[in-house]
Amino acid sequence: MAVPSIYSEEIPPQHQVFINFRGEELRKSFLGFLLKAMRDAKINVFTDEIEVRGRDIQNLLSRIEESRVAIAILSKRYTESSWCLDELVKMKERIDQDELVVIPIFYRLDATNCKRLEGPFGDNFRNLERDYRSEPERIKKWKEALIVIPQKIGLTSAGHRDESELVDSIVKEVKKVLIDVSRKDRNNSQNSTNIKGQSFEPLMAELDRLPTRRPQVFVNFCNDELGDNFIKHLVWALRDSGINVFKDSFKLIGSGQKQEVFMSIENSNIALAIFSKRYSGSYRCLNELVKMEELAKEGKLVVIPVFYSVKTNQVRRLEGEFGIHFRNTKERFAMEPMMVESWEKSLKSSTVTGRIGLSLEAHMNEFALLGAIVKEVTRLLPNSPRRRRRRKLGIGEVFLRALTATFIFAVFIYPMPMPDVNFLKIGKLLLGFPFLVVVLHKILC
Repeated sequence: MAVPSIYSEEIPPQHQVFINFRGEELRKSFLGFLLKAMRDAKINVFTDEIEVRGRDIQNLLSRIEESRVAIAILSKRYTESSWCLDELVKMKERIDQDELVVIPIFYRLDATNCKRLEGPFGDNFRNLERDYRSEPERIKKWKEALIVIPQKIGLTSAGHRDESELVDSIVKEVKKVLIDVSRKDRNNSQNSTNIKGQSFEPLMAELDRLPTRRPQVFVNFCNDELGDNFIKHLVWALRDSGINVFKDSFKLIGSGQKQEVFMSIENSNIALAIFSKRYSGSYRCLNELVKMEELAKEGKLVVIPVFYSVKTNQVRRLEGEFGIHFRNTKERFAMEPMMVESWEKSLKSSTVTGRIGLSLEAHMNEFALLGAIVKEVTRLLPNSPRRRRRRKLGIGEVFLRALTATFIFAVFIYPMPMPDVNFLKIGKLLLGFPFLVVVLHKILC
């Protein structure tokens, strides 16, 4: 059976629930009942039941990134699996970033044994620790995750009469957490603040969702690296200039919605490709770049490359950290050579990285770079609100407008009280006032 493309199955758009479990122990029993109950409750749920064979662990780690809630089913044989523990480490990372809520389930396992690595749970971990003694850093991360996640408020099979009752409790808890997550997202989007604590990006999420606002500028970037700082200030600066902006962020629109993102790229006039060290580690960024390059070749889109903490040659030649991350991504998608080839072509394309772009290295600081980006975008968008506001009238246009106004006043308004029109006065007005207006315009503007 051929391995499907990463986008062949549409991922649920938002609030996906990821289930982390020891497959051999639970797949054909408890897990089946839990999945059915959650799907009956209309909860978007993902497990590795499909991708467990022939796929790299990175694909599952990407699924965790796309989820808002995760269930860690801790069982006696859980610590036999390095796969489970790697997923648990990723879940801890997302908890630290405040991007994921994890619910631990102690299935036929004493929570104390889990926290203290005692009993069969602890014995299995020590056996695995011996097998991976050449990877001390990895083992350290496993231990940290096993300390943090079991401390979360969870559920135990011992506290329920049977598995059916436990399943019902899990579904209720997941629903409660999903409601809390939705509320938190709404509050965050309304109360987002800049680094100085002032009002920052009001109602950003709602603006991104508005279907009637045609996005003029699409921002392509690595969310993990830039999302909380530089990109927020960039979006604020562009919107402050009256420019519509669309940026892909799973917190706002669900990063699995590839077609929606591609449609936003197609509807844009300009795309900003923000290249950073970890950019090439994101298959989403690379897929968006391919789409941007296609439209640029057709003359439908202008791509402005921005080199943030990387050099142009490092991107085009796949060198340095940028190249390392790309090769890692290439290995993850080794079974999809056509997609990988399209990524390489886009990264070396004259319509993307071959253009004269902007770089952090060429500017004193991030704020100077932001100013340069806004200036370049405004220059390339002739109908941008800022250009319309700042367009200066020429001297000839000022003179003609003043002359017209003077003529209307002199002929139609000034003579009204007196039937005898003094044409000498009219002539003085017609000649003198427009010149005075031109002089004032020259001085003030």
